Amino acid sequence: MRSINFKSALISFLIAFSITFFTTTFSSCKKANDTIGIIIVKDSNGNTVSGATVILHQDGLISPQGNSTNSELRKTSFTDSNGRAEFTYQLEAIFQVDVEKVDGNNTYSGSNIIRLLKEKTVTQIVEIN
Repeated sequence: MRSINFKSALISFLIAFSITFFTTTFSSCKKANDTIGIIIVKDSNGNTVSGATVILHQDGLISPQGNSTNSELRKTSFTDSNGRAEFTYQLEAIFQVDVEKVDGNNTYSGSNIIRLLKEKTVTQIVEIN
């Protein structure tokens, strides 16, 4: 009779341990937040510009290891009606921001630098003229 109580106690312990282990292991895994860069394009009068082409890239930049930077990080977007373009990355990085807006026969352009911080949202304004 004692061996039956010991076996049932052992089984109960193993079940409780397993439940506790899996609950704490898998509930503590939190998905990392995205790294987001927001570019707001304004004209020389301070008005937001919709329909502008915004490019984030690292062309011509050199990494600390002396290699050219990764061209797969290049992304292009267009500003919305509020002059806003949003870019999402996994990691932090520094990007050149180039903006161009064609309006009839006129082409307006501007550039800036944005430093994205891991799991944060960073906003940069670029003025075109």
